[in-house]
Amino acid sequence: MSISIPLSVRVPQEDFEWLTALDVPGTSTPSDKLRAIIQRYRRQLDGSDSYELTLGWLRELVQPFARGVAGFEHRRELRSDIVATMLEWVPQLMALLASEQIDADASPERARKIEDQLLQRSTALISALLRLGVAPDVPAYDSAAIDRQLPKLAALVDAVRAARQAT
Repeated sequence: MSISIPLSVRVPQEDFEWLTALDVPGTSTPSDKLRAIIQRYRRQLDGSDSYELTLGWLRELVQPFARGVAGFEHRRELRSDIVATMLEWVPQLMALLASEQIDADASPERARKIEDQLLQRSTALISALLRLGVAPDVPAYDSAAIDRQLPKLAALVDAVRAARQAT
């Protein structure tokens, strides 16, 4: 068990007001909130070399948005597979970007591996969104949202196909 060390700091009034107004689950006092902020930041830094820890931190970071979406969807009796797909895949992509490194001394194999992982996750996200266009009635806040974007994607796919065939 670690020993708690008293720490005294002076902060500007606006920072103190921000801290006291901040909603940090499981805390009530400014001291509790500051401890929680330090713990969260430390976990963030300690986990930056681990995909799994970074993914957990990023999911925690978007949790208020996800909770808000869940409340909105429950009250309005709506569902968006578009938002759900983004909540699933974007943190995974960001966790990979945040946890991996390609420095000046990295091997070409390492760079290729990370590039491939990024492409795999990006493709999974794009595929998941495109699959929504196959379903006749996609649960979405705006039922025409997918239909508005598909022509742009189809034109891009056609352009890529034409460019590949020309080479």
